[in-house]
Amino acid sequence: MVYNMKTIAKQLYIASVAVAAFALTGCADYLDKQPMSEYLSSDFYNSEGAIKQGASGCYQRLKMNHTSSSSSNIPLCILWDMYTPFGIERADNSSVGVGNVDLRTSYSNEFIWSTLYTSVARCNTVLDGAEPYYGTLTDQAKVYLAEIRTLRAHFYIQMVSLWGDIPYFEHSVTDEQLKGVDRTPWQTCVDNIMADLDAAAEILPWTASEWGRVDKSVALGLKARIGLYAGSWCKFGFGRDGVTDDAKAKHYFTAAAEAAKRVINESGRDLAPHYADLFTRVGQMKDEVKKESMLFMMFSDFGDKSSHYMSLGEQCRMIGQSGRFPTQQLVDTYEMANGLRIDDPASGYDPTKPFISRDPRLKETVYTHHDTIIGNTGANKMKFLMELFNPKTKSWDEKGNESLVDNKDYAGSVAQYGYAFSGVGFAWKKYNHYDDESSAVPTYNIHIMRFAEVLLTYAEAKIELGELDATVVSAIDRVRARVGMPGILSVDPTRDGDQLKMRQIVRRERKVELAKEALMLFDMRRWRTGAIQNAEPTYGYPLPQGVDASKGIYPDGYEQATPDMVPSYGDPGSERDINDIASYAAFADRLRTRDKSRSWDNRNYLWPIPQTERNKCPWLEQNPGYGE
Repeated sequence: MVYNMKTIAKQLYIASVAVAAFALTGCADYLDKQPMSEYLSSDFYNSEGAIKQGASGCYQRLKMNHTSSSSSNIPLCILWDMYTPFGIERADNSSVGVGNVDLRTSYSNEFIWSTLYTSVARCNTVLDGAEPYYGTLTDQAKVYLAEIRTLRAHFYIQMVSLWGDIPYFEHSVTDEQLKGVDRTPWQTCVDNIMADLDAAAEILPWTASEWGRVDKSVALGLKARIGLYAGSWCKFGFGRDGVTDDAKAKHYFTAAAEAAKRVINESGRDLAPHYADLFTRVGQMKDEVKKESMLFMMFSDFGDKSSHYMSLGEQCRMIGQSGRFPTQQLVDTYEMANGLRIDDPASGYDPTKPFISRDPRLKETVYTHHDTIIGNTGANKMKFLMELFNPKTKSWDEKGNESLVDNKDYAGSVAQYGYAFSGVGFAWKKYNHYDDESSAVPTYNIHIMRFAEVLLTYAEAKIELGELDATVVSAIDRVRARVGMPGILSVDPTRDGDQLKMRQIVRRERKVELAKEALMLFDMRRWRTGAIQNAEPTYGYPLPQGVDASKGIYPDGYEQATPDMVPSYGDPGSERDINDIASYAAFADRLRTRDKSRSWDNRNYLWPIPQTERNKCPWLEQNPGYGE
């Protein structure tokens, strides 16, 4: 027999890949509601309509446990960039990212584990239910099933990336499987995922029947993603001990490059003309932006309107809540507008004006000192100056009239939670430009994959294969050209044919192009940069000298910066240099510093199996480094 959900819930989360009885809530016109009882019928998935409804529940799981009743109402994967040195959470030295959380008993780890297995459950329920009728189904019904296979692969990609060897189920769980469920080797999981995506791609069209549905480019894009990940794991080491396999690395990189190449050449996908349009509701509705958006969590006014709280926790205190912030390490990854890194003497970088003439993506991703911010709570919309060093700041009303107002991010009862004293002087702008909707209930879509990633995946896979041809340069330059950045060989002709320098530039592009899109955690692990990237404190703005509140003297820390306050990136060709990891050791005492006890252990390259799962199934081996 197959266990029902009530029985399985008492035993272990992974067994929830048995029959998934679920109610569906919609975020688009193809996500309609159906009574739960219909999904419990053994012969329900015997028609196109029924399978379409089943697919709806699988799409809903893309939101990573976001529900209208959720206390946080944000997708769990939004936190993943905050588990890297590019993002921080509000509490100092007390998050997953700084190494002070025991993930064996962490609720976050348990919740993500159970959420992803429940997502697989929904997919397996429909696939198993439809299997007896496959020969009689319409072509469109088979497309819906291919969509579900693609979604299941997406959920499994995240699981393998987080935990390595995992219990892997292609069907609902039976009694016999429950008695001895074990972890499948990660390479076997990867091979199964890629085979699933190949099979789905054979059926899926290049253009989906409805916007937001999975198409062939998504299936191949996900194959490219897991191929790139697996190739990196084999080449640079997987897990704590870093075991390598060059032959397998070549196999996976080749698969990644070939899959990405098909998307580039055959899909009709393209980059949106304007980078900023990708992250606002108004922008995302444009046809040219839809061509880049491949897979995403849909929160829009199609069908049942749905919203989320992602932006609510990323505000300045002038207008709302704050709980997640960018860091100096991210900011200093962006080049100057001339394409040179900020430590290059020819770059023109000025520590007193560090945000002038930078890669335009910096100012589309991060709010910096003296940027103009639009805040919108729905009931209250205001424009004000981001001010790090003064208890007063400028504000403008809708008619453009200027006034001096209290700066709640510097002084007052909530200042301790703002970007100056909880963060390190920066706030997130990506997804958080509120000229078109409220920050409390935004309906912009959250990207899971877009065409820019596919271009960079193709380039990186080819670089790691040593195939440094013109198509590699073209793929990278295409992403850069969108924002007006110069070509990589025009900036540095010596990159041509140099694998290390090409590796450096493609990794840099991934960081600045895809920041805050839930990919950096996995990139940091597969590049194995944890020890040099995640073992140092979080740094930020220059501390002002000579502040005297009694006399109203509030110097600007940036104006006091000196020419020597330029970070070091290590010796040329070193791991720090190739990965653009800034070091602030020479002037750290002059900077706002957080998370001073930040640490790294190589066991963190994989998360531990949650202890709750091992309590239920003691035979599940724990990942190395986490004890038994």
